[in-house]
Amino acid sequence: MPGKWWLKYSPEFRAQALDRLRGCDNVSALARELGIRRKWLYLWRDRARVPAETQTAGERERDRLRKRVTELEQLAGQQAAQIDFFKGALRRVEERRPQNGASGGAASTSKSK
Repeated sequence: MPGKWWLKYSPEFRAQALDRLRGCDNVSALARELGIRRKWLYLWRDRARVPAETQTAGERERDRLRKRVTELEQLAGQQAAQIDFFKGALRRVEERRPQNGASGGAASTSKSK
């Protein structure tokens, strides 16, 4: 049945997975425990969301804040990767820089008195 992959999981299984997802801190661990891909949990969650018109103001604010937290976590991850990259680049530059007292001659000018 090409294109019908979601039928592999029963509606009851999906509902239970979504219930566990609501209180979950580690989606990857939950997905491993359930034996499914993490993206299915997100897909099911997004498809099951209540339209914004029927949500309370608190629920809309919670969803907005969750989205913002996700954005900030992604940004923090990108910044951490950039920091690691630049630390490595700086280390390589410092390793190539001649050390004081190493080869090379005296300074080209003398100190003034």
